[in-house]
Amino acid sequence: MAEYQVRRWQAWHHHMALVMIATMFLAKERMAHRETAELLSCRDLVEIMRHRLPTKIVTDNDLAASIIDRHRRRRQAMESAYRQQAAMLSASN
Repeated sequence: MAEYQVRRWQAWHHHMALVMIATMFLAKERMAHRETAELLSCRDLVEIMRHRLPTKIVTDNDLAASIIDRHRRRRQAMESAYRQQAAMLSASN
């Protein structure tokens, strides 16, 4: 959490809510399967989900397109934040 960055409290609250929901899901799954798989860990469950859930990334080109899109959205978010900061600075002067 020391390096976790959000721009607003609402984003932090959303992230924490998702973390709690995910933790609850993992705990319930471990409890549901404790008799048949007593050593089942959260890491095991994550690996099962990675294997079972469908993925949009099938080829190297899909991976590259996904990364490019993520970088584009990140760049847009940064530019928007910079514009907002500049507007706040110019309004305060």
